[in-house]
Amino acid sequence: MRLPWPALALLCSLIPGLAAAQAPAPPPSPAPSPSPSPAAPAPEPADPAEPPCDPAKSDCTTITANKQERIDATHYRATGFVDLHFGDTRIQTDQIDVYTTVHEDGTESKRIEASGNVVFLRGEERLAGEKLVMDLDTGRGTFENALGYMQPGVFVEARRIERVSADTYKIEGGRFTSCSQPTPRWSFSASSATLKVDDHISASNVIFRVKAVPALYVPYFIYPIQQDQRSTGFLIPHFGHSSVRGYNVGGGFFWAMGRSFDQTFYADSYSLYGRGFGHELRYALKSPSRGNFRSYYIRRLGGGWEHDLNWNAVQMLPGQARVSVYVQESSTFDFNQQFQDNLDRALTRNRRSSASLQKSFLGLNAQLLADSTDTFFDSTESFDRRRHLPSLTLSQSPRKLGRKSGFVLGWELAAERLQRGDQDHVDDYQRFDVHPRLSRPVSFSFLQLNPEVQYRYTRYAASLEENQVVGPPLDRRYLESSLDLRGPTFSRVFSTPGNFYSERYKHVVGPEVTWLYRSKVEEFDAIPRFDYNDTILGTNEVNYALVQRFYAKRAGRSGKQEPYEFLNWRVGQTYYVDIAEGQNEFDPNYASAAFDAEGRPSHLSPIQSRLRFRPTTAFSTNFDLEYDVHFRSVRTLGLSTTYGGSRVQAQAAWSRGKRLDQNLQRVNRNTIRGAASVQVVPRRLALQGSVAYDLLNDKMLQSTARLRYDVQCCGFVVETLQSQFRQDRQFRFSIELANIGSVGSFMGDETSGIGGIGGRR
Repeated sequence: MRLPWPALALLCSLIPGLAAAQAPAPPPSPAPSPSPSPAAPAPEPADPAEPPCDPAKSDCTTITANKQERIDATHYRATGFVDLHFGDTRIQTDQIDVYTTVHEDGTESKRIEASGNVVFLRGEERLAGEKLVMDLDTGRGTFENALGYMQPGVFVEARRIERVSADTYKIEGGRFTSCSQPTPRWSFSASSATLKVDDHISASNVIFRVKAVPALYVPYFIYPIQQDQRSTGFLIPHFGHSSVRGYNVGGGFFWAMGRSFDQTFYADSYSLYGRGFGHELRYALKSPSRGNFRSYYIRRLGGGWEHDLNWNAVQMLPGQARVSVYVQESSTFDFNQQFQDNLDRALTRNRRSSASLQKSFLGLNAQLLADSTDTFFDSTESFDRRRHLPSLTLSQSPRKLGRKSGFVLGWELAAERLQRGDQDHVDDYQRFDVHPRLSRPVSFSFLQLNPEVQYRYTRYAASLEENQVVGPPLDRRYLESSLDLRGPTFSRVFSTPGNFYSERYKHVVGPEVTWLYRSKVEEFDAIPRFDYNDTILGTNEVNYALVQRFYAKRAGRSGKQEPYEFLNWRVGQTYYVDIAEGQNEFDPNYASAAFDAEGRPSHLSPIQSRLRFRPTTAFSTNFDLEYDVHFRSVRTLGLSTTYGGSRVQAQAAWSRGKRLDQNLQRVNRNTIRGAASVQVVPRRLALQGSVAYDLLNDKMLQSTARLRYDVQCCGFVVETLQSQFRQDRQFRFSIELANIGSVGSFMGDETSGIGGIGGRR
């Protein structure tokens, strides 16, 4: 018996209601299957007075039929719309014969033979065939010329299906698919196969078909059918072309090691470059423990290896200790730029690695850290190196001293072994740092004050001489005091009945002023420069700003009206009282140092404006700029917008910078970038894309596009990338079948519109 696939799909959907569509004549009440009776020499109706068993019990077997008769002591027959229940299984058929065997120990076993439109139902499983022979005690049985639906989402048609156990079937002459079209979009047939329910199908002598056309033969194939889409097996390969790397084909193998661990192995071939091999290990345990270790190696055609490592993991240890590992590096800057599809990663000039151990005890925080950062200056191997080997930090977060004093104390101790240098020379020295902080916050309804005093002592095991750390030890001390004032604030409420956005608004405006004094740092030029802590100068400065906030009464998550800040605008500036030592050159709050038109240090920093507009939780815009009061020109400008809806996600950013000094005034940076993802047809058609454009040089840096089309049982992915800065054009195509993942570019980024690992099971 061979039915078309639409009929199979319809049959599987209607089977649960077949019992209700019986003949007009009401069937007899359910009766238990008969026991042998030696005194019954001839067929006779079943005893209607015999009480039925409890259907809830697993050993209960009940039959309803138009006619039930006992052929002999061990043979019972039911005909006409037969409905058999035993345990969690149900069989419907035209005729069923039940054979009872009495064993020497007095126990009984039952075997059934069903014929004529046999339907087998168990959970989500649906099978229909011409004949079924089954042992009711063991559940083993054989279907002849059967077809049906196996959990989860697999249609099967076979010459013979043997039910070995509740979750194992052996199939001969089978045909499988997850498609329900009249002619399936894809299917595969096998001479023999073993089906593990909610696990996988292992098949031999497999022929894949696209529509009805044979397309591929493989001697052995494993098809995953797990509900969580994480089954061990091969991933469907992708195909592509790059003007730099040549034609490309790549594939992978996914290993589901368990519920929380998996590995993926990759292989790529580039006709103009070489062979690539990748590996990824992922795990996710109880939060925050999780990790992702991605490694990729390429053997060049001309010999030699390149590599790219991207590792990131956090693991909790006994005693609430926390270990973190981070590695991001490529063998060379040229390799990273040529193979990395993500624009940010391709332009990254850093090679970083770190490992840390953190532990909190008695209100203190301890951290042991080892890290290395190399910053490249060009495409050659020249770089600047900074390393902690290692550093040990002990700190206490700001904490109140007593219940009524109001004083807050925080401190930090650090002992570090540091390395700084380049590809030719590296200096190795130690740094010891003590940094206590004491504050006394005072708060009123309209005003907040926070005076603070800090002291810092740093011991350098060596000092700077002729740009090398070879001088004698050096001690640095300074005292710092600050006063942070926020307010007084003024507000006004506006009632706007019938307004489309809100019926009540509130405008709050107030100043923010911070005064900072730091004593002079002696021998500043002899201090080795490792990080920002080594560039701190004595200063006397005032930072002042005007902050405006706009609120609207809107429905919150609970449905109640709540104040919601939809607009925040801060305009500020810093006045440097003391500029003799170039204090304005090391202010991290501004993108550039402050100089006047003659090139002399200035008391006034640029005016900084930061505007944030967020009318809804899904949409926000940030507009930042710095205005130079001496040149009367905008130094830096940035505009960014993000939107995250249910079907559309988009982000765009514009960045512009201008160089201003006594010799030159010109724009030196002007770029625009954007990315978007649109679900054109939910769960069917999706588009992704990104663009990066250099407005200054009128040149497209990189553009990507990704189209994904999903149908009932398969999906298609087309990706393109055009990169002007490395003169490369890429095209990639991959297919995804139901329950089988595919692999894209190993060094790609799916969020940017190309690459990434697609269809991960």
